[in-house]
Amino acid sequence: MVRRTLSLVTLMLVLSALPVAASQFIDMPFDRVAREANLVVRGTIGETWSAWDDAHEVIFTYATVRVNRYFGETTGPDTVIIREVGGTVDGYTQEAIGFPVIRRGENVVLMLSRWEDGADYRIHAFNQGKYLVRQRDGGEVLIADPFQQGDERMGRERGVRTQALDEAPGLGIEEFARMVDDARVGVGHDRGRNQQQ
Repeated sequence: MVRRTLSLVTLMLVLSALPVAASQFIDMPFDRVAREANLVVRGTIGETWSAWDDAHEVIFTYATVRVNRYFGETTGPDTVIIREVGGTVDGYTQEAIGFPVIRRGENVVLMLSRWEDGADYRIHAFNQGKYLVRQRDGGEVLIADPFQQGDERMGRERGVRTQALDEAPGLGIEEFARMVDDARVGVGHDRGRNQQQ
């Protein structure tokens, strides 16, 4: 299998197609991420597939998300399609370093924004818009997803990150819901993802 990291030129083309707020690799405050997202959903990642873009330059990974809860004032369909840069097609792999990894069967909370060129969604603010759902003490908690594309290339060991995930402090799902509601009406928070890292 051929593995290749997106060239700087291709990555810059992809990033230039994203909204300005999404094309920054800097941490943003929780309330900004929640406020800018079109949808905030709790769901399970179902089928995933990868495909080239129309110009056959960039591989995207697509996934269905079976939604069982919407946060904030929005509601929507039972299933949404998400798309992220990176993936494997016909044995050829492209990685977009630092972009989210989409894995079938994950229970997640996602902050989503619509791609400008289609009806599907992307994870807003890169991994800042992705939380893994874990069961702890009889309830659901959210953990910032520690996995990103390119982790292996950057020397980050999956086993160490998985152990860290199991030990990471969690954010209660109802507290998260209140934080999203507050962010959407303009009340700031100093909790959330920044405290979990």
